[in-house]
Amino acid sequence: MKSAMRKLLQLLPHGRYFDRIFLFVIFVYAHRRIPKRSSGFANDYFYFLKKSQEIFDIYRQITSDKVLVKEFIEQRCGKGLTIDTVAVFDRIDEIKLNELPKPCVLKPAHSSGTVIFITPDQKLLSIEDQRRLESALESSPYKTAREGNYKYLRARLVCEPMLPEGVNVKDYKIFCFKGMPRLIQVDSERHSGHQRNIYKADWTPLEIRYNFPIGAWEAKPQRLDDMLQFAKVLSLPFEFVRVDFFIEGRNIFIGELTHCPESAHGQFGDQQQEKLFSDILFADGPV
Repeated sequence: MKSAMRKLLQLLPHGRYFDRIFLFVIFVYAHRRIPKRSSGFANDYFYFLKKSQEIFDIYRQITSDKVLVKEFIEQRCGKGLTIDTVAVFDRIDEIKLNELPKPCVLKPAHSSGTVIFITPDQKLLSIEDQRRLESALESSPYKTAREGNYKYLRARLVCEPMLPEGVNVKDYKIFCFKGMPRLIQVDSERHSGHQRNIYKADWTPLEIRYNFPIGAWEAKPQRLDDMLQFAKVLSLPFEFVRVDFFIEGRNIFIGELTHCPESAHGQFGDQQQEKLFSDILFADGPV
């Protein structure tokens, strides 16, 4: 039913008026409630951010592009915090695997979700991988979810070196509100049995299920304080933003900035969990 409804809504023309209809219907269907500014819930906040003119802020657009965001990060936090860009491609036929340093990854710069892992001995892209990359070039979070910060991004693919942990690399995502890191989301086993854990900024575990099952709790990362400081600096131009990190040994890398997590459709275990998450995110002062 959800897939059928989304396909039907996709028939709506793109543009401010129809985008708002799309966003409202999808939100109500996902959460079974009317979005309210006064609700205090994170998803409602993300919804109103997504339908506002604020989402078109030039910094939100630049930091939504996986190539352009690297310069934004370097200007504010210095060098060494982003993964090198090996090459950028506008079309699939530009990719020559024999000319790329391997192992590496290929992914869209203008969206998220698609990552192709290229092994050291790989000489050609599989038909399936070609289809996935073609599909990524033809789509975007604006086309599929009406997220305006992606609307004007150029569709292209970026190649980066593969981190040593490859498909098993964990994501550490820091939610920041009004310049303060509030919550940390840790995603593991993303390509096999996706698990997700939520912590407060001081690494206190929270029994909150957010879209995926809770996994094993882990020790506080050695460079958590550095990650929190970088996230704080990068979040200053925005009322809300999520700063996404990877960890490789003692090295930390910033992958991207996320402006509307789960496109405002994130599913919590229950309403009490969503309230706890939201109360911490929007609390006054440090958490």
